[in-house]
Amino acid sequence: MRISRLLTAIGLLVVLGLASCGKPPVTTTDWYPLPDCEILAVPKNCVDTVTVALFEPAVPEFAPWGHNADEQRLFYLLYETLINIDCNGDVGPGLAVSWKREDRGRRWTFELRENAIFWDGTPANARDIVAGWEDALRLHTVIDSAAAIGDHTITVYLNTRDRHVPRAISAPAFAVSKRIHNSRWLVGTGRYKIAPLQNRITGLPSHVVTLSPTPGAMGPVIQFVESSVDDARDLLEHKIDVMVTSDPAVIDYASSKSQLATIELPWDKTYVLVSTTRAREITNGGSLKSHDGNLSDALARDAVRGNARGCRPPVWWDDLRNCEMLPRAIAPTFAELPDAIDDNDVRRILYDSSDPVARSLAERIVALAAANPGSSSEAEAITELLPGTGPAGNRFVAEGVTKGRFNVSFRAGDDFAYVISLPQRT
Repeated sequence: MRISRLLTAIGLLVVLGLASCGKPPVTTTDWYPLPDCEILAVPKNCVDTVTVALFEPAVPEFAPWGHNADEQRLFYLLYETLINIDCNGDVGPGLAVSWKREDRGRRWTFELRENAIFWDGTPANARDIVAGWEDALRLHTVIDSAAAIGDHTITVYLNTRDRHVPRAISAPAFAVSKRIHNSRWLVGTGRYKIAPLQNRITGLPSHVVTLSPTPGAMGPVIQFVESSVDDARDLLEHKIDVMVTSDPAVIDYASSKSQLATIELPWDKTYVLVSTTRAREITNGGSLKSHDGNLSDALARDAVRGNARGCRPPVWWDDLRNCEMLPRAIAPTFAELPDAIDDNDVRRILYDSSDPVARSLAERIVALAAANPGSSSEAEAITELLPGTGPAGNRFVAEGVTKGRFNVSFRAGDDFAYVISLPQRT
């Protein structure tokens, strides 16, 4: 049987949004995936090979971080982290089988799984793992440093004390990998490895990345098919077993086929409008209106092509009490917000040019911001929520920029507003 999993999971929110820390986990070394984390029951008769559609290319040089959702799914199978977090946010072992807190939570020590090896057969010792974290440690704000203690012990030092195991260790940036000679792919310790033979799927203009189970691991061979077809429905007529999409046309098509199953995944993403003028008003003691959800619902309905809905609290970034570092980290940003925007300035709402949902939202918000507030309830809501909006001719523009340019502007806060996406679960 061919199974097609179809993602219908996008949330929306229009607020001032900032990063936060999640629900504190319980430190434990006894962990099993919970039944409610399964989205599909294990079949009685398993197949030898499963094909998965990729709508964006998987670039080996980006491993193990992942620059898009398709890469992240592929890399997750290849590269293992010291700890795992399941769908309910509970922490369990990965390459590390146990850990302990020291120095009142400033230092955490992880004991690695014995006999762990990389795909090339070499031992996965602590020194190689810490060496592979060089870029992640340089960029991270929670973890200060890490050190190898012998072959099977890693000590992680935090910038501040935390009585809960540092969840940052589960991030892709801290996946275990190393570079070897004459290979574009980093080698990892995950359940799968890159198979040496990469074929094409007959009848499809595509490239295939083939994964095979590592010694001792259970599971089928997985073929990730990088397809260039314009209509994803065509893929379902070929040798594609699994597809993750938010395209309503594909979902409707698959739902009409008896040999396909469509499964709605959990809502995974929330889009947030971050306004520098709103941040400035609040920082200066001003009181601004909050939206009642109707605007979010309208944007989900009118601006997003796919299954979307307005977001409702609670959301994880509402509560910053468990994130000691965050207030100090964002204080300089608030203090250095630019002066009020001049009426003659072009007011840009920036978005990541690679995100089509962010583009649609930014363009719709620009249209509402430039409209007469009395023209619709949505235009009136935008005017009340975002200082500096209202009828302003062509002074409002939505502009897509590269992720690098977006990050530079976002850190400086020197544009009018930004459309960003935040994970539903941190």
